[in-house]
Amino acid sequence: MPSRLPFHQELQRMHDHILLIAAAAEESLNKAVQAINQRDLEIAEEVIEADKHINMLECEINEMALQMLALSQPVARDLRFIIGGNWIARNIERVGDQAVNIAERAILLATRPPLPNQDMLSRIAEISVEMYKNAIDAFRGHDEKMARYVCISDEEVDELDVLILRKLIDHMISDTFSAERSVHALLASHCFERVADLSVNIAENAIFIDKGENIKHSCQKL
Repeated sequence: MPSRLPFHQELQRMHDHILLIAAAAEESLNKAVQAINQRDLEIAEEVIEADKHINMLECEINEMALQMLALSQPVARDLRFIIGGNWIARNIERVGDQAVNIAERAILLATRPPLPNQDMLSRIAEISVEMYKNAIDAFRGHDEKMARYVCISDEEVDELDVLILRKLIDHMISDTFSAERSVHALLASHCFERVADLSVNIAENAIFIDKGENIKHSCQKL
């Protein structure tokens, strides 16, 4: 059986793995946006394939967290980091899942005529990706202000998601042949809205790790 690393090195290893999975999910998310904006089937397939690596990293982080909790009896900030960091990894893995969902929608949409109001889908994508990056930066840089900014950014994404829903429903009523692709565009919009929600979760956990403050369910009210 291999010998264990000293506790502080195990913490650093988990921290580094969280940044690895964060970077992998960000790459997938960026590619998913590119796939849907540029109607690129090849890039969409790359996103789907990359999900295996993201899943593997999350499993490794889970195992690190369990080992440290079981064998090291951490307290205070170290305990918060292990618990909060594990939750952050879980939310990052779900961002990767949403990137896959977006890529799958992109594959269908690329084979159909373009829909109107594509600029709104591009806008919700832009804001959601920015929220995700800011949430990871807040974790990396122990930046409470940035984390709280992520929380209040979610409202704009929610409003855009509703607006896209209304516009595409109107379009389906006026052009029934567009129903299939409109539904897939709606699903893509909701995936971006989920990315924003997951980014809020990451920001909440970043604050929990650094400040010991639980702002879950009240983040957007700050």
